[in-house]
Amino acid sequence: MVAKDSPLLIDCPPSKRGAITSAHCTLDAAVIKLRMTAYMWQALTAEDLREKGLGRRSFRLDEEWGLDTTTMNSSYLQSDPKDTRMGSVAKVHIVRSEKTVAQLRDAQVAQRDHSGRKRYELQRYFEHALAEHGHPFVSAFRPVVAGLILDSHYSVEKGLILAHAAFGHHNPDGLSVGMYGSHTTYAWPRFLEEVPACLLDMTPTGDTVGNDNGLCTTMQGACSSGQWAVLQEVGGAFGAGPLFSEDIMEGGATRSWGQVFVSQNEIKQRVQWDLHDALRFLRQDHFRLPGDRALTRSQNESSVLVRCMVDENDEPLLEVTCRAGLARIRFVDDQGKAVWEFDFCRKATAELEDTEITAKFGPTVFHLTLQALQERLDRSIPWGLEALGMNGMADKVGNLWVLLADRPFVKVPGTSLVLSKRSVKSPALGNGGDRPYWRWAMLLVRKHQQGGGSRLTYANRIDIRVGATMDGAVVYYSDGSKCNCGVAHQTHYGGHQSQAKSLSEDETLKITKVSINVQRGSASLDGCQMTLSNGETWGAINSNDQQNSQHLEAGEDERIIGFYGQSDTRSGYTYEFGIITAPKTVTDSEEGLPRQIYDMPEFMNIDGGLGPEHQHHESDHDEDWDQDEDEDEDEDEDEDEGME
Repeated sequence: MVAKDSPLLIDCPPSKRGAITSAHCTLDAAVIKLRMTAYMWQALTAEDLREKGLGRRSFRLDEEWGLDTTTMNSSYLQSDPKDTRMGSVAKVHIVRSEKTVAQLRDAQVAQRDHSGRKRYELQRYFEHALAEHGHPFVSAFRPVVAGLILDSHYSVEKGLILAHAAFGHHNPDGLSVGMYGSHTTYAWPRFLEEVPACLLDMTPTGDTVGNDNGLCTTMQGACSSGQWAVLQEVGGAFGAGPLFSEDIMEGGATRSWGQVFVSQNEIKQRVQWDLHDALRFLRQDHFRLPGDRALTRSQNESSVLVRCMVDENDEPLLEVTCRAGLARIRFVDDQGKAVWEFDFCRKATAELEDTEITAKFGPTVFHLTLQALQERLDRSIPWGLEALGMNGMADKVGNLWVLLADRPFVKVPGTSLVLSKRSVKSPALGNGGDRPYWRWAMLLVRKHQQGGGSRLTYANRIDIRVGATMDGAVVYYSDGSKCNCGVAHQTHYGGHQSQAKSLSEDETLKITKVSINVQRGSASLDGCQMTLSNGETWGAINSNDQQNSQHLEAGEDERIIGFYGQSDTRSGYTYEFGIITAPKTVTDSEEGLPRQIYDMPEFMNIDGGLGPEHQHHESDHDEDWDQDEDEDEDEDEDEDEGME
């Protein structure tokens, strides 16, 4: 992007012969430097994804037929025009802004000026210039743009880099932009032959150009940190996080970046994409290759589940599952450092022929016995676990031993049937001192409440109560009875976003996913949404940020047969919500679930695990709940006013 009165020059120190020649500071130089850098980004990404076992792939560049500036031999530097070569080259668009140089270099819009009142205006200037330029920067095409502000300038007087903003924004339905200033471009290579020289040049940059957090004291530093920083913003435009390197936080970006392109030693301390982001790339059209396996809708949306099961000897068994296939499982210490890792992508790649370039998927189910874990991991250390699915979904466990000790399953007496349990908890659960929580559980099919006997009744309506927070839920049955997903004797629920859905008898056990919003760190769960096998949903997540949502899903061989959780005994708000699942081989059989299940007290919402004194004293608490409902409605109204 250039200002409407731009001199079409970039900062260039005397050590780069800036006062003598314009070879490194003109618009033409900036164009071929950005083009060469884009090729370097492509090469880094392709090799990194190949090493990760995802196939040699990278983003595609918009191209045009023009003068090939990749090498000096083919460029415009040749004195004889016959020696220049034409070909398909990455196109660099020159986009003119309606702003003047003075407006772009206003200190108030400089991102690095923390006292500035308009520090994010440059982003809007850039996006507006793209919109005014038109094709190909049209939202309908969902373009991803890597952009430089040509008129960036280091002010010696103010000690500030002007007309510069580091910004990366991903918009899956429109224009995605990664932008940066051009203040380090003078150190970038123009041609392939200049790459080693630029990455090894220890010449001081001097005092006339920006130092950029102390990383640009040499030409090598300016080149490495500049190219690396812009690619980080481009990664942000693709929805990725920062580039990763073990020493990057200690200023090691310069060394790590250079080792990607210049072979000096065998140290593998190079800049790379996080595997989580690489898997996200895999799902984007930019990175697709012929022969790539397409994920089904259920695989694409499948969560990674980490849970405790039992083996044939009734010993705890760690199970990790993902319908899309597992990419990596690793055990980490309290500092987040991996001490034991299963990288299914790389393992698969070792078995590939060189001609095979598509990604290979890991197993959908992975098991480790308690004995195997204890042989490898010190029992006195609270090891964490991180699991990644091939669809980019992830799950974490803070303490592996706690997971295995608090067995999330229930054995049905007199049978070999084991029911699984998994839940989402508010981070605030248990932080309220002596506050009692009501533990509840219920089944979607239960014994008929009118007349007893062995007749069964099924859930024919589920009302999810969500307002400013998750109040709870009420399940209604075909015999006219109901059961709270919360405090058993609570009679009132608030929630202006509440939604209910009627279910047929065939749909009762067809709930496949429950999504929970856990945005607030100091309160109850914020929202809940349920999904049927046909894709129908109801409830309210209560957030536009999907990253705050956690999904509870039945496995491919399971059905959800009930819910459980914990609720505040006074307000009734939900602090834990979970699902109870059973194998399809049992639920779908002619006999169905064993009759013993319907008599198990742990699936009856009776006293909340708090003793008989808490059983059904409505008269004592109705006033409290009426007050809580009014408070919830007031909070909902305040939230609505805030949104307006």
